[in-house]
Amino acid sequence: MSNDEKHITDVLNQLKLGTILIKQKINGKKYPRRFFLHEHEDFISYEASRKTFGKPRIYRIKDIDEVRSGFRSRTFDQLVINGSINASEEDLAFTIMYNNHRNEVHLMAPDVTIRNLWIVGVHHLVDKHAHKSQRHLTTEEKWILNYFREADKDRSNTLSKRECRKLLTDSLNVKVPDAVFEQLFRKADKSQEGLLSPEEFVGFFHLLTQRKDLYEIMKQYTKNGRSYSIENIHMNVDELLSFLRIVQNQKLTINVKTHDGRDRIICESIEKPEQAQELIDKFELGKEFRQKGQLSLDVCIFFINRELASDIQLCNERLNNNQLLILGFRNMLLSSNFDIVKPSYARHIYQNMTRPLCDYYINTSHNTYLFYGQLSGESNPEAYNQALLAGCRAVELDCYDGSDGKPIVTHGYTFVKPCSFESIIRYMKPNLFKTSPYPVILNLENHCSLEQQKEMGRILEDILGDQLLKEPLTHANPRYLPSPEDLKYKVIVR
Repeated sequence: MSNDEKHITDVLNQLKLGTILIKQKINGKKYPRRFFLHEHEDFISYEASRKTFGKPRIYRIKDIDEVRSGFRSRTFDQLVINGSINASEEDLAFTIMYNNHRNEVHLMAPDVTIRNLWIVGVHHLVDKHAHKSQRHLTTEEKWILNYFREADKDRSNTLSKRECRKLLTDSLNVKVPDAVFEQLFRKADKSQEGLLSPEEFVGFFHLLTQRKDLYEIMKQYTKNGRSYSIENIHMNVDELLSFLRIVQNQKLTINVKTHDGRDRIICESIEKPEQAQELIDKFELGKEFRQKGQLSLDVCIFFINRELASDIQLCNERLNNNQLLILGFRNMLLSSNFDIVKPSYARHIYQNMTRPLCDYYINTSHNTYLFYGQLSGESNPEAYNQALLAGCRAVELDCYDGSDGKPIVTHGYTFVKPCSFESIIRYMKPNLFKTSPYPVILNLENHCSLEQQKEMGRILEDILGDQLLKEPLTHANPRYLPSPEDLKYKVIVR
């Protein structure tokens, strides 16, 4: 284990032990609670209060969008203005944004060390979840069991048919005909008690997600394929090589170092049996299949005990004493090399970014400040973070005179509540270039008086500083607009 991995493990272990944090409300009320990371690292919660009907909220990692240090939220702004908290306490504050930036929890730690523990730990978990592929999720027992625990409302550590049915429809959005559901449930229910244990639910999930479409494909390109069942069909090296060359026209992407030390991705055609064997070694989880140079499909086999499984060796995927999961062909097709968008295109800029800005389509947001409806609700700075993190490069601000001399953003002639122009610029600044280094365009629909326009200019200069493009680029041809490459990490006012 590297030093970085050990550090993260230590951080997460400390969060699981729990720490006292102050939960801040916009009305100034403070609630000390012992917050903790769940042992399975799938959610954050806190110990219940002594109130009769007190029920702690659960903040699921998959729903968390961002964790922010300091007072960078409207609630903390208001608390400082009202004198509910001291401006000198900013180093103790952090905010967790969740539910697509629509909800937030505002917390104060007892010291900077504990505050930083939470920021580092939550950042790591959110980033880890974001980078999980479908291949990881469908084979990861912990991910599957998270849903099991969520559906187990009576905490019996089992799921009834009703609970299992509700889980499929409400959480996994899966509609299964009654007859098929009954068949799969009976097959997974080894105890024949009408209840699924955690291990049996993992088996049920894999039975449910078996890929019969891939089975039909394998039958076409495997010798005597139609004589094999979904459980025992497999491809040898030659069959796999033929499939990858003729059917898939597959290429593999390989990271190489250039002479100047830069990383570069090249595509390599699959033409040799050794390349097919490397794929089998990488994606086939059944050791016996790997040793024979075979790629299985997607098999979930149950055993009554360990002894019955002695003829099949597992690499590292034993789910328990009674179950064996073997994934090969599906595992391979879900890997990044087999994405419909080539990895070299999906993860790297491959287009020419030196043309004038007007030569490009720009991901643009209209009425960005609206979080709810066109006629009511409120203007919300978090809507800008939502758009920027989704890849948007041009956002809109409809600016009007504020009654206190400070410009506001709102949907004119509607019931939409305004938001201060300054708060929007301040809250969006940390997220401007998280998803892309290319310029962000602020489309200002300007209804402000001259005095408040000057105030808008001051706000932009004070907050954005050198990121704000204020003068023509000296090295650019004045006959043409600058290119995205010229304008990296710059904010343009339009």
